[in-house]
Amino acid sequence: MNKTNGKIANRSKEMIVDAMLTIMKQYDYREITITQIAQEADLSRKTFYRLFRDKEEVLMHLFESLYQECIGQLKKREVQHYWDVVQCYFDFWEERRDILMLMKQNHLLLTLFEGAYNYSFQIFEYVRSREIVNKLDTQLPYLLAYSVGGMHSMLMKWVEDDMTIPSSVLIEQLKDGFKSEEL
Repeated sequence: MNKTNGKIANRSKEMIVDAMLTIMKQYDYREITITQIAQEADLSRKTFYRLFRDKEEVLMHLFESLYQECIGQLKKREVQHYWDVVQCYFDFWEERRDILMLMKQNHLLLTLFEGAYNYSFQIFEYVRSREIVNKLDTQLPYLLAYSVGGMHSMLMKWVEDDMTIPSSVLIEQLKDGFKSEEL
């Protein structure tokens, strides 16, 4: 594929994702058809199927893009500590409140956050090092599962509560909770 075709394909993918998000504001995700998405994107069904197998793949493409963007934010902030990662993660999602609320409305929060664990290894390696990843090869999957599971549950609770608490306050409350002798 030449660069022009690659750019056109990437733009078409963006148009399809945007179209699906637009439709999800009015229709439940499970009811949305490929035809609706293609029409909203002003593309043919043939173009859709050239780029994606089904609407689930569109959703996974969106989620992967979001996680890559989040990792980019972590790198931009040059985070070096666990709490900085947590704060950056919640700040990232706070800035994308509309997407989270749309996922909540369409019962897709669990699907969105299933990918978080997979990206946690990449984040850990960035924050620490490849050497530490290798050193902790047996423990790390469990440590990350525990950490990501907690962050995921907290994020879901935050979304269920309509994200009324600012992310900075939320993380400070969490830190204070861990310091509390009452817990």
